[in-house]
Amino acid sequence: MEKKLVVIDPGHGGRDPGAIGNGLLEKEITLMLARKIAKRLGFYDVEVRLTRDDDTYLSLDARAFFANNLKADYFLSLHVNAGRGTGFESFIYNGPVGANTSSLRSIIHNNIAAFLKDYGVADRGKKAANFAVLRETNMPAALLENLFIDTAKDASLLKDDKFIRGLCDAITKGLAESLRLTSLPKPTPTPAPTPPPTAVPPVWDPQKEIQKLKESGLLANDHPADAPVTWGEFATVINRLVNRIKKD
Repeated sequence: MEKKLVVIDPGHGGRDPGAIGNGLLEKEITLMLARKIAKRLGFYDVEVRLTRDDDTYLSLDARAFFANNLKADYFLSLHVNAGRGTGFESFIYNGPVGANTSSLRSIIHNNIAAFLKDYGVADRGKKAANFAVLRETNMPAALLENLFIDTAKDASLLKDDKFIRGLCDAITKGLAESLRLTSLPKPTPTPAPTPPPTAVPPVWDPQKEIQKLKESGLLANDHPADAPVTWGEFATVINRLVNRIKKD
């Protein structure tokens, strides 16, 4: 089966900052979300493209053209709401749409709403609107409005790393379930090489070596192993050894 292609559209960008509030810019949040979702989708058998991957301005028509030109299987546009409200909502086009546009959006919406419920974030519902990126795209498409940037409670969540991770997980899970994406097998870890066995150093008994020399007749007297050796003693041992060799 041919690999599916998903286009993620971080709303706004460049000279269009989108909504602004509580020290946040919508264009920065949407790009952050898009990058994190794309990274998570890397664990599935799917191709992912972003309409923008930096702070670039793109017209609404250019975003739709990008997805249409790629013949994408799904288009997801990411936004943050404004207007002093609170909560999350999703949109599909309010005109003629493909048979599965609504069902795919519902799966994604429900995954996000289930996550947000633990944070007390209101589900504002599944809606339809005449948004250009939904109207002009040829494939099933949805637009997500992720909380309100100008409401303090929502903005505090948008600044929370744990919340953002959970939101991206929920969006990714919704995409994977709705598009029936297959998880890629996890790479088998390469086993660490077995270290070579440690060589056991031979046990060396200096005094025992002295005893062996005495028993062989090369030394006549007891000698402590750590006693200094004179030239005379050394010469005596060598001469006895030479004589032994000559006899042999």
